[in-house]
Amino acid sequence: MTTRPAYLAVLFAFVVFALPAAAFAQAGSTRLALVIGNQNYKDLPALKNARADADAMKGALTDVGFDVQLIADAEKAGMERALIEFRNKITADSVVLVYYAGHGLQASEENYLVPTDAKVTDALDLPLVALSANQILSQFENTEAGSIIFILDACRDNPFLDKGGKTRSIGNKDSMSRGLARIASKHTGTLIAFSTSPGDVAQDGTGKNSPYTQALTAALRTPGKSIEAIFKETRAKVVETTEGKQIPWENSSLVSDVVLIPEEGGPKVVEASPCDLAAAHPSDPDRVGPSVEYANLDTQVAIPACEAAVKGDPENMRFKTLLARSLDKAGRGDEAYKLNEVAMAAGSLAAYHNMGNLYRKGLGVKKDFAKAFELYQYAAERGHPEDQNNVGYMYFQGQGVKQDYAKARVWLEKAANQNWGASYDKLGLIYLKGLGAKKDMERATDYFQKGSDLGDRSAMVNLANLYKSGTGVKQDLKKAFDTYSRAARLGAVAAYVNLGNLFAQGQGVEKDPVEAAFWFTLASREGHEEAMERLREALSKLSDEEKETVKQRLEDWARSRFG
Repeated sequence: MTTRPAYLAVLFAFVVFALPAAAFAQAGSTRLALVIGNQNYKDLPALKNARADADAMKGALTDVGFDVQLIADAEKAGMERALIEFRNKITADSVVLVYYAGHGLQASEENYLVPTDAKVTDALDLPLVALSANQILSQFENTEAGSIIFILDACRDNPFLDKGGKTRSIGNKDSMSRGLARIASKHTGTLIAFSTSPGDVAQDGTGKNSPYTQALTAALRTPGKSIEAIFKETRAKVVETTEGKQIPWENSSLVSDVVLIPEEGGPKVVEASPCDLAAAHPSDPDRVGPSVEYANLDTQVAIPACEAAVKGDPENMRFKTLLARSLDKAGRGDEAYKLNEVAMAAGSLAAYHNMGNLYRKGLGVKKDFAKAFELYQYAAERGHPEDQNNVGYMYFQGQGVKQDYAKARVWLEKAANQNWGASYDKLGLIYLKGLGAKKDMERATDYFQKGSDLGDRSAMVNLANLYKSGTGVKQDLKKAFDTYSRAARLGAVAAYVNLGNLFAQGQGVEKDPVEAAFWFTLASREGHEEAMERLREALSKLSDEEKETVKQRLEDWARSRFG
């Protein structure tokens, strides 16, 4: 049996929505759904809820106007036939939904839907015995479908765990990795909704249906609810039902906020404006459309777009807060302050968050950490996830408030329960260092892992540090290298330095002085003193040809990051 590296993991439930601006809004558009429930497997453990969850989804989708085709306990040939038959029904502007409940696996950053007759003895078997989620999605992207909804409600436990809780070998001796491979949709406007946080398992629950499916099917039937609101409501219900053990998660880039069952006289779809598309805040509860990270906000686009939006709809506080955010980025704090004042008076949590940022930075106002804390706390108490994290962080640092690790932990846990990745990182540090809590390496590692799974680069670095040193975990230099690499792609300077050291010393990767110099150069550009010293040492040992290679690597890096 080959031992080629392959990273295999349980695939947890998630949803991919691809919704163009006119989705669901067009009168008479066809709604088609294929629902697959695989529960009884020949070579893998049977699942408790897969068939019942598929039945429940069929009922909910039928109630909201879908023509539903259901297949159960399908072998590979049956799944392929059903997909082909379903694809051939699609007409121009159809709303297409595929729901899969069953075992799912990830190998080498590819996700697979597992038929009931699949026999998996090696990760290399998967492309032959299972169906690639990316390939299935591409089948529908190449039709004239107006919108695509792809729901994978996959395995709720690891089918390759032995009774002792350790990963059972499947032939190639590789252990399973955590987390999911992302699916990149070619359609404009997507929403990815996980039934649980990346890297965690979904609960079966005690009833006929899993907590996630039970909550989702109820939310789908609620009149007047947009897609965004449906998943927020589902998340809140699942967190309550599972007592925080399962936390659904969404990543939205929808350009329309769609209402499945419009109330009489209510909107069918709320379009994302040019202002929303240019400046929408990731944690704004009133956000419409995809979010824009502060670092990526282009003020030359956002300010005129939001000025036009405010002029066209002066009573819309969302536009005022987005314009204030854009002005903040442009350094125009005085103007941002005035807009935030108006929106705060109307109760906008985004405005409280914006104003807290101004006081924290001293932009347009005198720097005042205590005032920033007060503003953040107002929004945090009303559910704003980033400000729950901000309050926790300020307690953690003693910034604007007396340092209090116990209170920091309370607020960080609230933000973590809304999947704010940075909060998991700070919780990891609390348990790693025993700050106001008993040291707990297992818990610290788990929190760093969750933060890493949610894309927090600091959590990735801290997790990699544990694997590099073997602190609280079995030393694994390869895993440390892979995790530092992820953090480096997100711009973590500490990851640059560590990668340089690993390449210089040949730890977890083949020794390569050119790569070492490349990473030390990136860190040096950020003013990292240790990296500067290491870079001087590394360059002194390189030939002119090798130095030219470093230069080319730096140019390639810049192109890959900035286009």
